[in-house]
Amino acid sequence: MTTGRRRPELGELVGIVGPDGATAAVALRGGHVVSWQTADGRERLFVSERATIAAGAAIRGGIPVCFPQFAGVGPLPKHGFARTSAWRRVGDATVALDVAPDGWPGWPHPCRLTIDIVLAPSTLTTTLRVDNTGREPFAFTGALHTYLACDDVTTVAVSGLDGRPIHRGTQVVGDITFGDGSTDVDLAVLGVTGPIRVDGLQRTGGPSMVCTHAGFPDAVVWNVGSTLGASMGDLGTDQWRNYVCVEAAVVGQAVLVESGASWVGSQTLAAA
Repeated sequence: MTTGRRRPELGELVGIVGPDGATAAVALRGGHVVSWQTADGRERLFVSERATIAAGAAIRGGIPVCFPQFAGVGPLPKHGFARTSAWRRVGDATVALDVAPDGWPGWPHPCRLTIDIVLAPSTLTTTLRVDNTGREPFAFTGALHTYLACDDVTTVAVSGLDGRPIHRGTQVVGDITFGDGSTDVDLAVLGVTGPIRVDGLQRTGGPSMVCTHAGFPDAVVWNVGSTLGASMGDLGTDQWRNYVCVEAAVVGQAVLVESGASWVGSQTLAAA
C-alpha cells in the first residue's frame, strides 16, 4: 500500500497493490475509487479527463459513493454528500467518513461510513458499511456508482437483467444496449439477485466484466449519451462513448438502519 501520492485535480490518493500485481487508487475526497488496473496493466474504470474536485465538484468517473440519497429525489444535493466529503484512511485498503449530528443540512443523523477495497486476481471488491452511531433510526438510498471503461458504448451489451422490473417503468426486455448513443440510457432495475455481464467493452472483443453484488437490492445502468454529454463541463469531448455505468444500488425502497445497527453492501467486478 502506498499513500500520499497526489494528482492535483483529484486530491490525495491511497494506493493499493493486489497479490497478483493489480493496483487500485482511492481518493480521500469522496472515499472514491478512481483507478483499478488489472495485472495486465489495463485500466478497468473510466475517469473523465476533465474530472476535478474544484469548487466542491464530485469526481466524474471511478466509483462514487452515493449516500444517503440516490439522484435528486430528496432534500440533499444530488447523490448526497458522501462523494464530496473529506474521508480519512483507517487501514491499508480502508477509508472512513464520520458524519456529525446535523453535519449536513437536511441530514440530522450521526453515522460512520466505511469503504473497504479487496483486490484478488482479476477482481475488485468494494464494500460499503453504514453504521448508525446516533439514537434514532434513519433510512437511506444510494449506490456504488461504477463507471466501467469501454472503447465505445455503442458496442456494449449488458445482460442478466432480462425480465426484471424497472423503477417507475416497465421491465427489462433482453439485453440492455445503447443504440447510436444519441440519447441517454438511465435504468434503475429492481430486485437484482444474479450476476450482470457486460460485453463489448473493447471494439475487438476481448474480456468482459461480470458484476455481482450483495446487500444492494437494485442495479442501475446508465450512459449520458451524446446530446446530454455535450453539455457536461466535466466530461471530455466525446468521452460519453468511453464508459458504461453498472451500479450496485438502493433505489426502489430505502434501507432502514436502526440506532446502533449496521448495514453492509458490496460489489465485485470480475474481468472475465
